[in-house]
Amino acid sequence: MYDSVGLESRPSLWASLGGRDQLTLAFLVHGFLVSLSNVLGLYEGCDFYAPGAAALLGGASALWGATDLATGRVPFDTRPGFAHERAIQSYCTLDLGFTVWFSTRFSPLYPAVLTPLDLALCVAAIATYLYGLGSPLYTATVHWKELTPTEELRMKGMIVSGAVGSVFILEATALLLHGAAWWTAVVALYPAQSLLEPSVTLFAAYAVEAGMLIHRCARCGGVVSFAEAVPFYGTVVLPVLTLLSMACLF
Repeated sequence: MYDSVGLESRPSLWASLGGRDQLTLAFLVHGFLVSLSNVLGLYEGCDFYAPGAAALLGGASALWGATDLATGRVPFDTRPGFAHERAIQSYCTLDLGFTVWFSTRFSPLYPAVLTPLDLALCVAAIATYLYGLGSPLYTATVHWKELTPTEELRMKGMIVSGAVGSVFILEATALLLHGAAWWTAVVALYPAQSLLEPSVTLFAAYAVEAGMLIHRCARCGGVVSFAEAVPFYGTVVLPVLTLLSMACLF
């Protein structure tokens, strides 16, 4: 893959948006409002409306991404390792789905009848996060000379993204090993965790969605170049949408 640096005429953002992009924007608007609430210290009701709306919007976006993959709307290519577009899309779709699930799982909204699914979902989530951590590193180590400059830039970004996502291996392992009683005991000892944990996982979900929206704008629409998109994501989107809001929780 090559970047669109030097492209003389670029489409507008609105003209390039597809159906899933519009759903993603709705999810990110929700993310902006939740982030703003955290910055302003307006927490009342956040433990219900934040994960509830996120489960609907983020879950729908993950399902849309899975459908695109299953129906071939994300094309096959011959790029090595994690430079393969379907590999990136598959990981980010699963990452979004599991991160939204964790946000809901640790909120008061989660139905007790679904707790028997914890074992299978935790195992699948851990496998996903390990893949997101290891595959970019493997590709950068083994296939670096085969990558284009654009793919090298993307791989650096995915290594950072995979490292951030791997943080959730800890809570997935705790839930896997200790079961639902572990989270019940945590909330009993530290009641604020019922707001803190769903919020932190939500901010990670917003980061995944924002990253993939920027990725699609750079790859498919040529709205921006990857040379512009990757630094913008790291220096503007992540701090404003996630890191600042997370810091305000503590």
